Amino acid sequence: MKVELEDIRDKLVNGYYQNEEHVRLSLVSRILYELEWNIWNPQEVNTEFTVVPHEDSTRVDIALFLNKYAPPSVFIEIKSVRKIEQELSKIETQLRDYNRNNTSMFTLLTDGIEWRFYYSQTGGEFSNKCFKVLNFLNDEIEDIESSFYTFLSKAEIESENAKAEAESYLKLSQKQRALEDALPKAKRLTHEPPYPSLPDAIINIVSAAGFNIDRSEVVSFIQQESSGQKGTKKKFYGNTLTESQTAAKNNTLAEKKSFPPPENTRCRFTYKGQQFNGIIRNKVLQVEGYSNYKSFSAASKDITNTSRNGWVDWELSIPGQNEWILADEWRKL
Repeated sequence: MKVELEDIRDKLVNGYYQNEEHVRLSLVSRILYELEWNIWNPQEVNTEFTVVPHEDSTRVDIALFLNKYAPPSVFIEIKSVRKIEQELSKIETQLRDYNRNNTSMFTLLTDGIEWRFYYSQTGGEFSNKCFKVLNFLNDEIEDIESSFYTFLSKAEIESENAKAEAESYLKLSQKQRALEDALPKAKRLTHEPPYPSLPDAIINIVSAAGFNIDRSEVVSFIQQESSGQKGTKKKFYGNTLTESQTAAKNNTLAEKKSFPPPENTRCRFTYKGQQFNGIIRNKVLQVEGYSNYKSFSAASKDITNTSRNGWVDWELSIPGQNEWILADEWRKL
């Protein structure tokens, strides 16, 4: 899929996509095809889907269905290039209305360059349901590819892995907002009996809001706010997260281990009843009877002749350990 994404980026840079239909047909549909959605089946990839057929003619550009009996899994609203930055608030109201009766799990908004992922099934303001923002021109292709596989591939949505990941990401962004909201009140409490320290006051407020938080996270947050070091925060799923918070959650989110696993790690992948074996040597995956690969996905694609998320295909046996573990689980440890 990396080759396709790089080609899309090149076409965006050179202004190939002149209108909304170009983005839908030549960009979005191309990505959906790579993620194993059957773009030729309108019962699976339904364009111009009427969201409330008995009330009005409001239509979403694309609705994705796992099968004809299931509710929509994903709504995708498409705009022409650079249209989002001009009318985001207005468009988010439109997305909210799409989900008022026939709620999808995810709602995506894209103009080809920017991709905004919303977890539609949570409560609150629709803008606060955004858990992930991608930018085709600024982000690393590998990160874009990973995000698409995680949240938009048919397999990950069908297994509900995408839902679980989105809930974790959204909870972290909500936690960041809870910290920011707690700060003014906490400062006031430090001047009132029993005169708690500022970290303790913040911990009490944020904990009461339902979030688990440790003192090191709070201290780092206070230091960031006090020094005004906004540059040390990183954009994270539509909101911000401090460096210490990112590190504290690296077992589930952005700081996952990357390819390759340790040297001499044995690897195996079973496809259509056949097992394929490999080993990590010289920082590449050497697959018996095939070739050397710089990623699990590249190996899976060569073996199956389809685009796949190799992290959920390959199992690993790390040197010194006797058990096999899914590659995606290993990188979260």
